Amino acid sequence: MEIKSIIVIFAKVFFSFPVNIAYWLVLVLIGIQYYRLINNEAKLLGRPRNSVWEQLFSSALYGIAGGFFAAVLLFISGISLFEIGIQYVWPLALLLLFIHPRFLCFAYAGGIVGAAAALVQLLGRSWPLLRAGIFSRLFNLYIPGLLALIGILHLTESLLIALSGHLYPSPVYLETEHGIVGAFSLQKFWILPLVGMVAEVVSVAEAAGGAAMPEWWPLFTGRLTAEPGFTLLYYLLPVVAGLGYGDICISSTPRQKAKRSALSLAGYSLLLLALAFTAEHWSPAAFLAALFAPFGHEFLIKAGNKREFAGTPLYVPPAVGVKVMDLFADSAAGAAGMRPGDVIVNLNGCPVSDLHSFREQLRTAWLPLQLLVQRDGREKLIVIDSTLDLGIIPMPDRNMSRFMKIRQQPEIIRILKKKLQGLRRR
Repeated sequence: MEIKSIIVIFAKVFFSFPVNIAYWLVLVLIGIQYYRLINNEAKLLGRPRNSVWEQLFSSALYGIAGGFFAAVLLFISGISLFEIGIQYVWPLALLLLFIHPRFLCFAYAGGIVGAAAALVQLLGRSWPLLRAGIFSRLFNLYIPGLLALIGILHLTESLLIALSGHLYPSPVYLETEHGIVGAFSLQKFWILPLVGMVAEVVSVAEAAGGAAMPEWWPLFTGRLTAEPGFTLLYYLLPVVAGLGYGDICISSTPRQKAKRSALSLAGYSLLLLALAFTAEHWSPAAFLAALFAPFGHEFLIKAGNKREFAGTPLYVPPAVGVKVMDLFADSAAGAAGMRPGDVIVNLNGCPVSDLHSFREQLRTAWLPLQLLVQRDGREKLIVIDSTLDLGIIPMPDRNMSRFMKIRQQPEIIRILKKKLQGLRRR
């Protein structure tokens, strides 16, 4: 009977997110991000490739599933939010945003807070000064719980990347050491309704109306202790979190890239959870575990980018003809049977040598258009009744005027250099 009542309480808190104003505020922020993405698509491709509303609906739907998964893990772990220093992590994450957007992540801010707390707790054993004043909260911060929270959120993110990270890829033209190549940008945001917990020491009489938990719970006990005649009472409260994923596909397909990223992130998350559990039972491990959170995450990003850029680009023009990189959803070419990967070699009986010649031929072509394409070693004739908007997104050629550059420089350095250049001009 107790288990049933716990499940009912958990479900009531989790499914209260539609009336949570924070949920809708985060959803609006995610919508703004997607709006910016389709504006970039319009600048590069002439019109947006994807829909804001479709992406927003997908993010919300997958976010609910991911949020439930994370909420169950958080509930089983028994992490009390007020013990793990969330009030320090969020402001630090916002400050790190000015260094680089990818640093807006609990792995970096949480790892720094956790490492600082571990040092304070270690040195505080010898220096009583570090147990009081401004250091007292760090001295009492529950590091294993903070690291477990980071691990659970990233494990959830890995699941969401595996399920939907490849959806709605955005075609881009990118300048690399191989020249201008085609690529797909993966940008996903998810809003997660969660169930958080707060622990409080109360008398046994005050806790009489609560539901008793199993003996094995919680997995992470926290630093609060109850004297005889008292007990710990846990309150459930609705919490909202936003997760983001960004990747670039140059030498792999969006599905391949998302799968690799998901597997790597899942491995990182499980290792971080193992380290958090080790720190729960052996406190000296807390400092190394906290350092692993940001450095392990940074290694994943660097290694993934290095592998992607070192590989052979997939989205390059053929020796002869025009290769289709992607198609708009409502394209005339797509409706006529054209597919990404097709190579257009002939238009109305005239050979197509490259993208420039293809565009010139389209201007004077008669209807219906008869496009001869090569697909999987065979030739196929595609007939299209319109020249207004074929909806083809071609592979770039060397004369491509619109393309993107990968910015390697941290945002704060770029801003400072710009300011210094302005001062020099004066």
